[in-house]
Amino acid sequence: MHSARETYRDVTHMQTVEVPDELFDTTFIRYLMLGTGEMRRENERVHALCQKYSFYSFEGTRNKGDSCIYEYGAIKYPTNLNKHLTVNLERFLIRAVFALYPGISRKAIWIIIDSIKNDSKNEQVIEFVHEKTSCRKTNEASVIRAAIQEHRAALGLASPAEKISELKKDKKRYDRPVLRYSIFLNGELERRADMEQGVEANAVPEKREAALLARHFNVVRLREIKSHL
Repeated sequence: MHSARETYRDVTHMQTVEVPDELFDTTFIRYLMLGTGEMRRENERVHALCQKYSFYSFEGTRNKGDSCIYEYGAIKYPTNLNKHLTVNLERFLIRAVFALYPGISRKAIWIIIDSIKNDSKNEQVIEFVHEKTSCRKTNEASVIRAAIQEHRAALGLASPAEKISELKKDKKRYDRPVLRYSIFLNGELERRADMEQGVEANAVPEKREAALLARHFNVVRLREIKSHL
């Protein structure tokens, strides 16, 4: 997750950036598990990550006879990552949207969620806003439209007809946009938490900030493969 986040640091429009294929490469996964200290060549991305987050550095003895175990772990990890993203995407989407838009109605929030997924079973229609509509309704409709557009763009659903359920079927395309979307939602939760903390320095914003950050999405952790197997 930290490696993916570095890709999007200071990026304004995340939908314009693709997740590097390297993040799903077995050699890169082995570097993440074991570090690059004793490798023939050093991976700059992993080296920078371990320097910034020292607790991710590998601590243990690496034995040549265990190479098959490490290789198997690196091969299995992308599969576990795919399953983790698939199972948790909708759950994370729902809890993140509820946290990000506290000022609108519950009905409006479910309209956003269903429209992002483009789920025909729960299809909702955003009412047309005319001149006599109240200012609150007008603002809510604007928030709904903007949220749907932004979230679908970050998820890589360019066409209005595309659905998350159809995206899952495309195994070659699925991992990258969903991982990117997870980073996008985490970033939005952090931004909202910063805004809440900046409103007023008292206990209420602090609790709100903690509640927002508690909704973060974390991918499957890399285990110490040898001891695990």
